[in-house]
Amino acid sequence: MATLKYNTEELTKLLKNFHTLTGMMFSLYDNEYNPVAHYPSEDNRFCRKIYSSARGRAQCRCSDLSSFEASRKSGECVIYTCHAGLIEATAPIITDGTVIGYLMLGQVSNASSRTELKKQVQKSLLQTGLSDMDCEDTLAEIPLLSDSQIQAAARIMESSISYILYKNLISVQRKNFEKTLNDYILAHLSGDLTVDTLCSDLNISRRKLYEYTDQFLHCSVARHIKSLRIAQAEKLLRETVLPVSVISEQCGFTDYNYFCRIFKKETGMSARTFRREHQE
Repeated sequence: MATLKYNTEELTKLLKNFHTLTGMMFSLYDNEYNPVAHYPSEDNRFCRKIYSSARGRAQCRCSDLSSFEASRKSGECVIYTCHAGLIEATAPIITDGTVIGYLMLGQVSNASSRTELKKQVQKSLLQTGLSDMDCEDTLAEIPLLSDSQIQAAARIMESSISYILYKNLISVQRKNFEKTLNDYILAHLSGDLTVDTLCSDLNISRRKLYEYTDQFLHCSVARHIKSLRIAQAEKLLRETVLPVSVISEQCGFTDYNYFCRIFKKETGMSARTFRREHQE
């Protein structure tokens, strides 16, 4: 239904500004959990060391995916401790009720000292089966922040989402709107095609459905559905020998007399005349 366009240059500037202010890593992921932008361009040495192990790499990905899912379900920023003992936070980027990406900050610790950080990391690595990794010399790059500083950074990150959407640094392109809408309507032509049903099944708000229908189709939702129903009726009249009453039902007209009136109004002739003149 939607494709996303990223202003990566401006997004990277925003991530860099956040890193300059907090010393934290700042990353942007799309709605399928793929990285889009990242600052700094490389993780700290500790995380790179963990990631160099196949087991560590798998656990990093699992930790990330869990945070994406948790923030998606809650619709809010989630602060958590990763498998390696570092604190991170993930917030969903939501527009029109749909998650279109995620912001993540982290690779920090709330340990009171470097000694305490070492103990926390060693405990986490032991629990995750990575105790054989010697990472002590890589811990110096991990920022030590208080809980209140971490929470403040998370709130700033959430505010950044409003800035990203306001500046259209991520824009939603509705290139396939007409095809997606038409495919759905034609697949459910005989059913009750209400606006609420369309919005629910196509994961789009009422406002956006009206907006895109007007923008791309230049008519109302009801008018477009009626046009597709009449077009399908014409197709069945040309290509089948089904009774007109059956065609009426298959195209979503529960009242046969109403179908006859609407068909004649739209095509200028009755259904039977149309069939006689157009059927091979």
